[in-house]
Amino acid sequence: MLEYWQSLEQLANSPETLERISREFPDYQPEQIISLSRRRFMKLMSASMALAGITLTGCRRWPKEELAPYSSNPRESTPGTAQHFATVYEIGGVGHGLLVTSYDGRPIKIEGNPSHPYSKTFDGKLGAADAFAQASLLELYDPDRSRFPVNRTAASPRQASWVEFESMMASLSPLDGKGFAVLSEATSSPSVLALRDEILKSRPQAQWFEHEPIVQQTSRKVLDLTNADVVVLLDSDLFGAHPAHVRYANDWAKRRRSADEHRGMNRMYMAESALTITGSVADERIGVRPSRLGHIAMAVAARLGVSGSVAPANLSPEEIKFVDHASADLKNNGVINAGDHLPVEIQQIVDAINQSIGAVGKRVTHLQAPANPAQSISKLSEQIKSGAITSVLIIGGNPGYNAPADLDFASVLSSVPKSVHLSLHDNETSRRCKWHVPRAHYLESWGDARAWDGTASIQQPLILPLFDGKSVIEILALLTSSAGKSPRDIVRRTFATLTGTDSDKAFNQALQDGVVPTSQYKTAALQSSSLSAAMPAETRGFELRFLPDQKVLDGRFANNGWLQELPDSLTKLTWDNAALLSKKDADDLGVTNGDMIRISVGDRSLEIAAFILPGQPIGVIGLPLGYGRSAAGRVGNGVGFNAYVLRTVTGSTYLSGATVARTGTTYNFSTTQEHHIIDEIGFKGREERIGEKGHSGPIIREATLAEYEKNPRAAHEGQHEAIPLPLFQPPSQFNNPNAWGMAIDMNACIGCNACVVACQAENNIPIVGKDQVANGREMHWLRVDRYFKGTADDRNPEIAFQPMMCVHCENAPCEQVCPVAATTHDSEGLNVMVYNRCIGTRYCSNNCPYKVRRFNYFDWHS
Repeated sequence: MLEYWQSLEQLANSPETLERISREFPDYQPEQIISLSRRRFMKLMSASMALAGITLTGCRRWPKEELAPYSSNPRESTPGTAQHFATVYEIGGVGHGLLVTSYDGRPIKIEGNPSHPYSKTFDGKLGAADAFAQASLLELYDPDRSRFPVNRTAASPRQASWVEFESMMASLSPLDGKGFAVLSEATSSPSVLALRDEILKSRPQAQWFEHEPIVQQTSRKVLDLTNADVVVLLDSDLFGAHPAHVRYANDWAKRRRSADEHRGMNRMYMAESALTITGSVADERIGVRPSRLGHIAMAVAARLGVSGSVAPANLSPEEIKFVDHASADLKNNGVINAGDHLPVEIQQIVDAINQSIGAVGKRVTHLQAPANPAQSISKLSEQIKSGAITSVLIIGGNPGYNAPADLDFASVLSSVPKSVHLSLHDNETSRRCKWHVPRAHYLESWGDARAWDGTASIQQPLILPLFDGKSVIEILALLTSSAGKSPRDIVRRTFATLTGTDSDKAFNQALQDGVVPTSQYKTAALQSSSLSAAMPAETRGFELRFLPDQKVLDGRFANNGWLQELPDSLTKLTWDNAALLSKKDADDLGVTNGDMIRISVGDRSLEIAAFILPGQPIGVIGLPLGYGRSAAGRVGNGVGFNAYVLRTVTGSTYLSGATVARTGTTYNFSTTQEHHIIDEIGFKGREERIGEKGHSGPIIREATLAEYEKNPRAAHEGQHEAIPLPLFQPPSQFNNPNAWGMAIDMNACIGCNACVVACQAENNIPIVGKDQVANGREMHWLRVDRYFKGTADDRNPEIAFQPMMCVHCENAPCEQVCPVAATTHDSEGLNVMVYNRCIGTRYCSNNCPYKVRRFNYFDWHS
């Protein structure tokens, strides 16, 4: 049996997989080179071409606030010289510090801000940014972005002017605010919140509502993973879905990378209702039904003797083992955390555990987040139906698409006499409103935001609005005494309130650093509360777990081609979502990958394709959100399945009592999980061949810390030494005095794919679309392979990630076989490619041990 495998088909040595492995170029099909029309290519590539400067021109932000065309040849700028600007990107009400590179007035690359506490790497020398931040650059140049206000008050929509819109805004709300409401996406922007308070104060009968489809915890906790030897998580995806995931991933990696120094590694336990990135790197993981998480939390509390805890009597053997190990380890400088979406009763149990083990104030800190007067979208829906609300201003978001299904908010919104939606795209919500207003991208506008711990940062524009959009601050200011003031002046006023100084020097320093000093939230004392012994009852049928998608999140990135084509870290799906099933559940249902199933809960149902994911908890169906859009744009329309149709007000994270039936039809996925299988790990008898001449053994090599301390080369046992290739001429001494090189610490890699998007942005790598990915023609220069370890029936298989890229070999095998010297060395020792020499023989791919070469020749046709 294979020790490491990429798919269940490979583990079973299916004939299709064996045939695929046996072919030198398994995805090369000559008949497919004419399968993509030039028109389809242009549609997919439109945003990337705009980023490359084919269709758009840019202007940069000058210190005197005079954004001028680059033709004015500003004296302080040197053509072709990079300039870096600190800014902040807010998503889900949490700010992420960024450092944006601009060339000749055009933003072209995004990194994390090394000065920001939640965006810097563990050593503080570099900045870290996730895949969403990296890909947000493509969103700036998206040609599908809205370009002008749209008036839908008449029978047919028409383009309107800003003067007409501002005239309408003057009559949107009466002076007392009666019948007027603002529905906002979550925000921590001090300037926006100040404008909110001014609106509610000046219009005493106006109301403010807030909606985010991905549930955020109301209380703020900050974990210090650098000082925790043991971390126990209950459905808490710290490295994937948590708002502070960039910081937490770096803090966890710091302890992994410093194993030699500490003579040990931190240890992580995870009990989760869906396989996540965090769970994939946990030392001990179990997959459970969502209804079991409260029982596990209470069991851990009882093992530790927490006051008021009652030991559950119905734990499974697997759960007992997990609870015993986690409880024993938590006493050793540990901390426990529960997912933001879990009920308050579980949060109280977790808080009591942390208090009992002495973690509060050391490894977990509670913060005083400002009170939020916003009401829920459910209340707004009720008041619209009753006629109490007659005019609505919607700031961002897309509630017409992602509001709970039982609210039927899209229809409710259509009945509002006056409604305005500010958004980047004319989306599903905009088309239900009487007015749509184009929103300025965060790289085009002034603003501010707070990080998870409250650290404030200033958002500054790097380029004039490409499509004449307006920022949130500009729209809200129309309803206040700040109407007519520049957004910069409003942000500057807020800065003075935060810091107590109106100094130009202080403001410019904060602008340069990307951090407002001493702006963090104050710490809060943990309030003790009695623990509830009432636990969820056992449920029948399947439990549905609604998940933020790793690529499109809640659907806001559906029109971003870089993210759509990014393979999911665990499923390796591109351009799609799926109903994630365990192998046991799939076998019981008679379902295989791609079979269409109908999931029903009450009177609601969803038809969606099934995908078998090892490690998925039995009895739980994972449903990634954000797909099935109808007004996302040319790239995102009609991609995947809309799981929001099953979500309700009380079942926004998980639902119980679902039934599943096959429809009898199938669906084609584009998944990359078998695109790079190598015969060393694909055929039976591999183990017997290890050690033979010319055979290097498993491609995944692992060893425990104890084995490593005993023998630093423990992971390389059985590996033969590479035979140097003969060169046509003696190699140059490239390593004197410096050498190029990149190394990846496999202890720290979590397979998040941020590096894949960063590489795509750095090199403006094109996307090819779902059909071509299915043919193995994805163009990523860097990939992260995912391997499972265990049996096909293993409920909790181990997972290993292995990044693969061209390593620029100094003695490169690809250079020895290219008949036209297209791949060669440069003067600094880097293996480079002269593209206009390449004639597509694929000899270099045949000779490359890493299989990282790509060939996408097409016979274009109209």
